[in-house]
Amino acid sequence: MITAGTSFGSDVDDIDALVEDPVALLLRWLPAHDSELRPLAALSTIGRDGIPSLRHVLVSDRDATGLYFHTDSASEKVAEIAANPVAALSVAWPEVGRQLVVRGIVERVSNASAAEVYRQRSRYLQLLAWLNTNDNARLPAYDRRHLWAEFDEAHPTLDPPERWTGFRVRPLTLSFWRGDLLGQSVRQQYTLTDGRWSGRILAG
Repeated sequence: MITAGTSFGSDVDDIDALVEDPVALLLRWLPAHDSELRPLAALSTIGRDGIPSLRHVLVSDRDATGLYFHTDSASEKVAEIAANPVAALSVAWPEVGRQLVVRGIVERVSNASAAEVYRQRSRYLQLLAWLNTNDNARLPAYDRRHLWAEFDEAHPTLDPPERWTGFRVRPLTLSFWRGDLLGQSVRQQYTLTDGRWSGRILAG
């Protein structure tokens, strides 16, 4: 939900003219990591069978080098990234008619950086990082909840599990889509080549 404080000012709303620094525009569209408005992003990787694979992840942070997300190193997406370290992330704000698509190279972040993000996660997500296993998923709901409650009570504070890991998507292309209820939607699409961004305006 978009609330007061979301950074969609007039400088961001008007994207009819290309900008010199599309990463700065990305930083304005996405909230900081400590914001309650951190978005879910659709993360697309290349499956080990060659078919695109898609799921949603929480955007942990963003900076001038890219977007960050964190996950379980035993997950299928991590195996897919290891085999082919490229991905696309898409974030949509349907309430205000905005969509951002980032395509790029995926890099693993340091353990210290991943641990810091873990400490900032909610208690629920900290517990989930420990208990979200295939074996637990196969238990009946009553047993899963009992196991969860027991683990929660036994561990008032938690460090990240060994399989907790983080990644950065370093953008090679950026696409900013803007809807218009009174006319045609438009896109700004930027490509990084030899360290420099070039852009063009396309139909939405």
